[in-house]
Amino acid sequence: MLTVVLTSGLAILASGLAVLPVSSPARADGTDPSWATCAQYTVPVTLAGDATTYHVVGRLCTRGDQLRGAKTVQLLVSGLTYDHNYWNPAYQPTTYSWVYAETSAGYSTFDIDRLGVGLSDHPPAAELTVQNEALEVEQIIQALRAGTVGGIRFTTVVGVGHSLGAGILQYEAGTVTGAGNTPDYLVLADFLTALNTPGITSVNASLYPAAQDAKFASAGLPAGYLTTQPGTRGGDFYYSAGADTAMISLDESTKQTSSAAETTAFSAARTGAVTHGIHVPILLAVGQYDLLDCNAAAGLSCANATAVLNRESGNFGAQACLRAFVLPNSGHDTDLHVGAASLFNAVSNWLDNYTINYAQHKDANGCIPSTVS
Repeated sequence: MLTVVLTSGLAILASGLAVLPVSSPARADGTDPSWATCAQYTVPVTLAGDATTYHVVGRLCTRGDQLRGAKTVQLLVSGLTYDHNYWNPAYQPTTYSWVYAETSAGYSTFDIDRLGVGLSDHPPAAELTVQNEALEVEQIIQALRAGTVGGIRFTTVVGVGHSLGAGILQYEAGTVTGAGNTPDYLVLADFLTALNTPGITSVNASLYPAAQDAKFASAGLPAGYLTTQPGTRGGDFYYSAGADTAMISLDESTKQTSSAAETTAFSAARTGAVTHGIHVPILLAVGQYDLLDCNAAAGLSCANATAVLNRESGNFGAQACLRAFVLPNSGHDTDLHVGAASLFNAVSNWLDNYTINYAQHKDANGCIPSTVS
């Protein structure tokens, strides 16, 4: 477990690196919820085979709810070409912001920019492998448990991932060992085991070098960083009948980068050895018309939760306590569709049942009664 030493009032990691509040450029995301206490922090991390200390920037919003936010934090990990804005967009945050919804339900959130996106450091593109990003997440989980982020020793960490972020969390939870090094619960959104090949082909065709994009041409990014070509995100990540064009426009303006190395997550995190290595409850969430994960004609139905569980149950062990949620009229970016509130409510209810309502009724595998989960 990560050790902490207090020196001159600063929380210092065993490596001698402090997790500190930081100032930053203006953020594009939504206003902090008035009911939460929010501050920005940097978490120092290292990668395999690289002695460099990199810095992950995140915004911690805490609630004093003794049953929820005082002890439980949701670690929010974004998908390919997304940063913290995915979880807390500037447009109608009371409708689209996970941070607003989950803090209003009493939970604390830590909304990070993964390495390689947003305000966090940008290592060489080849280093952004699923193994290194899982290592990055492991160190952040350790810091949250140790109290070096915001001074709260969270006893429960919920890994919440979108797309690539879900893959990173899935890989981390299925491969890392040691008490306290993995999340206690997982919400894996927009990342099912079998992929829709035409959708993947479409997204891959949308990627091009970030240096060729006006948004990143002068950013001085290392070689190998990619982004999406202008005007492609709506078709790739949204179901038009359930989306607001203003949100898609905002998405285009706040898009981020990726690398070829990151795409290794899409296969490495889906192996049976990884998925069967997960020993904590999982809630899968997906949009009904997710281009990357769903195609009823190809046998990849996302019609409802039962259809998703029929696809996925054999890929996980009994301790995953697998449950599913399908957001109707949604594409790949479930949070950013007009019906997102029902997803947010489903997540907080699922967590309430596990951590409060039925916490004393778990079976030998750590699952609560299926009739309520």
